[in-house]
Order: sequence, then structure tokens, then C-alpha cells
Amino acid sequence: MLIMEAVILALYLVLMTVIGIFFAKRAHSSEDDYWTAGRNINSFVGSFALFAAVASSSSLMGAVGSGVALGVPFLFAYGFGAVAIPSFALFLISAQIRRSGVRTVPEFFKFRFGKPAQLVAAGVVVVTMTFYMVPQLTASGLIGSYVLGIDYEIAVILLGVGFTLYAALGGMWAITYTDLIQGAIMVVGLFVLAVVIFFEHQGVANLIQDALAADPDFGSITQPWMSYFGLFLAFLWFGVVSPSAVMRNFASRDAKTARRSALGACFLYLSVFVFGFFIASAGASLGIVDSLENQDMIFISVIENYLPALLAGVLLAGLLAAIMSSADAMLLAVSAGVAHDIYKGYINKNASEKTVTRLGFAVMMLASFVGIFFAIDPPQLIAVMVGWVGGALVSIFGFPLVLGIWWKRANLAGALAGMIGGGIAFLIMIALPFALVAEPIVALPVSAILVVVVSLLTKAPSKEMQAEVDRYHGYS
Repeated sequence: MLIMEAVILALYLVLMTVIGIFFAKRAHSSEDDYWTAGRNINSFVGSFALFAAVASSSSLMGAVGSGVALGVPFLFAYGFGAVAIPSFALFLISAQIRRSGVRTVPEFFKFRFGKPAQLVAAGVVVVTMTFYMVPQLTASGLIGSYVLGIDYEIAVILLGVGFTLYAALGGMWAITYTDLIQGAIMVVGLFVLAVVIFFEHQGVANLIQDALAADPDFGSITQPWMSYFGLFLAFLWFGVVSPSAVMRNFASRDAKTARRSALGACFLYLSVFVFGFFIASAGASLGIVDSLENQDMIFISVIENYLPALLAGVLLAGLLAAIMSSADAMLLAVSAGVAHDIYKGYINKNASEKTVTRLGFAVMMLASFVGIFFAIDPPQLIAVMVGWVGGALVSIFGFPLVLGIWWKRANLAGALAGMIGGGIAFLIMIALPFALVAEPIVALPVSAILVVVVSLLTKAPSKEMQAEVDRYHGYS
């Protein structure tokens, strides 16, 4: 066991749990408080919350691991798409979807298109967000087994239950304010590591030269062009379609705050990938990636080689922060999908708010256990796992959601055709021997064409609904 690092991680987990307990009473007082923090989050806190929601283990361990294993161009494709997430959302959905007044993504589909679209959307949210837990739990297991000196499987269970507890207790209130702390720890920790690496190698030029000397393929294109473009597309659209990120807009005080939060998140995310380049280059310079049982562990190896125990503990807490801040957002999305959209929407429409929030608590715990089960024996490379989940969400939700906001003529039939057709196309591409994480290149256009063509061939939405679309854009 690494004593200093273990103490820091333990203190960090205790602090997060205390925050969850502190907000528990307020969170369970109403559905608005549990799912959207009373729609009262300002732009400063919102910037860190949105950033932390999308900056997952994939953005840190996954991006560095894949950058070293598959070459730095893979890291760049990932980084360019990921940094564009909040800026893309800033223009396409942030203010518009906040003005809709809904609490969840499936609820938006209900009011914009109809109940069948809500039901399909809720099912997609529950399945994708549950499986998106797997790479987060994988990363937590790798960190926990390294620091605590315990088996990977035990670490997955302990840390998984740990970060589920505060999210389930405190809802969006606890998640948002823990994300503020977690986001700050991530940025500061990565900055410190990047600075140490810079001085250790005496500049960027020497760092790159050392990386190429240890691994001549570090700067090479190792995958088909479609893999890079598919990864870029998946992450470019991620903040627009991922329920875990979109729900942050619902928590903002108003549409202007939602946009400012997205802008702030853009700058925070940019820093992650600037620092990530330094860390990936340092990882390549170690020349050990092929000897690792799990290549995502290269990030841990960099920490071990460049930082003293105290700083290493802080940065490992930063890695755990990335995992927890994204995992809690995913759990909240799954919880809302089952408790609010399915249970209250279809099974018990007269359910009290306390009943719904308590069910949300139970669903979070169950979703965590399902994620833990699949994380016990995960595939290699966290970034690839996240790429698949992101690609599925983009293929299913991308154009039905965006055209629902921007095109008055989009209707229920078109939305259903786009979601179902995009999802089927994605699964077909997964089954075929296609380029790695390139499935959205085919599935996304299929979904777009189906939304447009089917909407035009069927009855237009009512005038009232078309006026509602105007309201999304601030027109009276």
C-alpha cells in the first residue's frame, strides 16, 4: 500500500460523502431539487460542473493511454473533439433546451414530440449511461488496486459503492458542488504534473524528442482515417446529446447562465488536453507501455516516475475526481430516466415527489451494481469504451434532439425513425469489421436522413408546437 496516497484518497472520499449527506435533505425535498438543483446554479459553479461531467476517466487516463498505445494523432483527434464539446453545445442547445423548462432529456422528447419518443429516449438513457459506468469503474479499480495494494475487483466494488453513495444521497445539489471541487482538483493536478514534466525534460522540444526516441511510432498514424474522424465526431457531439452533460443545462438559473457555463467549461477542457499532451509524451518516453497489463496504467506510471508521494496523492485524487464527477452525472441520468420518465410518466402518474426521489436513490444504487458487474472484466483502453458509448448516443440522439430544437417541421414519426434507425445502423457497423470507433460516420447521416425524410412525409406538428420551438430561441 502507498500510505500517503491512500490517506489522501480516503480523505477525499470522506469529504465527498459529507457533501452528499449535507445536501440530502434539500435534494429529497422535491424533484426539481433532486434532478436539477432547484434550477439555481450560477455560471461559475456551472462551468466546473459541466466540465467535470464530460471530463471523465477517458479524458485523463483513457486519452493518455490511447495516445501512447495508438500514437499521439489519436490523442489529438480525441482532444479536438472533446474540447469542442462545450463550445458546440453553447450554440446548439445550451440556452434553447434550458428555456424548454424540462428536467431530463427524455422529458424534452415527450414535450417536443410525444410520449412514444420519451419512452424510447428513456430506454436509451438507461442502457447507455449504465454501460458508460464501466470505463469509469475500470479506471477507479486501476487506481484503487495501485494505491491500496488490493485486488482490482475489490477496488472496483469499494470505490464504485463509495462514489454512488454521495450522488444518491444528495442528487444534483451534491453532484454539482462536488463537481466544483473535483474539477478544480483535476485542473490544478494536471497543471502541476505538466510543469514538472516540462522542467524534467528541459522544454517541449526535448520532451518530444525523448518520446520519439523511446517509441518511434508515437507520432505515427496507426489507425484508418475513419477511426480518427469517427472519434472526433463522437466527442464533438457528446455534450450535445449525452444526458449526463445536458442535464447541467437544466440546473442553470436561466438560458444566459447555461451558455456562460458552457463557455467556461470550454476553457477548462482545453487545459486538460494541453496538459494531457505533456503527460502522454512523458508516458511514451518511459518506453514501458507494451509491458503493462493494462495500457491505461501508463498515466499512473507517469505519476509514479515524476512526482513525490504527496503530489502523487493529490493527482491520483484528481484522477478519481474525473471518474466520480462523470459517474455521478451518469447515475443521475439513469435514475431520472427510470424514476421520473418511466415510473412517474407511465406507471404511477400520481406518485409523490418524495416517492420518485426515493426510487431515484434505489435506481442509482442498482445501476452502480450493474456497472460494477461488467467492470470486473473490462476490455482494454478506456478511451475506446467511451468512444463506443459516445458513438451510440450520437447516432441515436444527435439529429432528433438538435432538429427538434432548430426545425419546426420535425415531428414524432421523424424523431422515432431517426432514433431507431440511427441505433440500428450503429449496431450494424459494430457487428461489421469496420474501423475502430468509426461507426458514427455511417450511423449519424442515416439518422439525419430519416428524421428529415420521415418528418416531411408525415403530418406537420401543430401550430402550438411550432410556436413552442420559437420560444426555445427566445422569441415571444
